[in-house]
Order: sequence, then C-alpha cells, then structure tokens
Amino acid sequence: MKNRGNSQRKLLIWQYIIGIILLLSVLAFSFLYVLETAKAPYQSEKHSSQLLAEKYAALKELETFTMYHGKESYASLLGKDTSGKAIGVLIQKDSDKIYLYDLANGISQARAKKIAKENGAGKIERVVLGYFDNQPIWEVKSGQNYYVISFENGTFLSKEGI
Repeated sequence: MKNRGNSQRKLLIWQYIIGIILLLSVLAFSFLYVLETAKAPYQSEKHSSQLLAEKYAALKELETFTMYHGKESYASLLGKDTSGKAIGVLIQKDSDKIYLYDLANGISQARAKKIAKENGAGKIERVVLGYFDNQPIWEVKSGQNYYVISFENGTFLSKEGI
C-alpha cells in the first residue's frame, strides 16, 4: 500500500515537471514569435527602401539603414554606389521623393558627433542622416536629446529634447 502512494507521488511530480517544461516552452516560443512579428515592418521597410535606392540612386552596397523621424519620416541609407563612392540616400515615407547625397560633399558623422559634443551632448547613441528645414542634416542622439547639425556646412541648427 505504501508503495502505491509513493509511485502516485512520483507520477504527480513528473506531471508537474512536464507541465512546467511545456509552459516555459510555450512562453519562450510566444516571446520569439512576438519579437519576429515586431521586426517585420522594419525589415519590410529596409528591403523596399534598399530596392528603391538600388534602382534610382545606384546604391550597390548598403552599410547602414535607419529611419529618421522629423517633421516627415525618411528611410536613411548609407552605403556605396556602383563606382564605390560613399553616398547617403533619403527616401521620404509615403512619397516619391528620393534625395541622393555624396557624403564627400558634406561633413562626416565623426565631425557631426564632435559638433554635438561641443554643444552639450554626452554619450552619443547614434547619428542618422535626415532632412530638416529643406536641407540634409545629421541628427545626433545623446540621451533624451537630439542635436541637429547641417550636413552641408556643419552648422549647429538646434537641440531638441523629449
């Protein structure tokens, strides 16, 4: 009789262990599914923007892709064209406007970071090519602040905070 109670207890423990493993597996796969689903719009935007940049701006090698959200939203692509020249491409979201910039004709990202630091930026999180007040800009993010610097001449344009 004692053996029967002991085996039922072992069976119950195994049922708990299997149940916990199944629950953890469902939670892990659900988390991964949500994560993959959340990335889908970004990946779709990146792919379609890259195809447009290849077709209309002769982008051959994509180095970075980011979204710039100012007054308007732009897909910001940095890379090399078919001749190996460093270019920046801005594609306005929900529009047919595409802007192409030769990165050699403006200030570098490193210079934009330096200008932002001179104007109070701390640790730099990212630098994005964008479009602000009818001109190309570098948007430098530092903490909760965004430093807007003219791409063409390095003029510090504004500091915006969240």
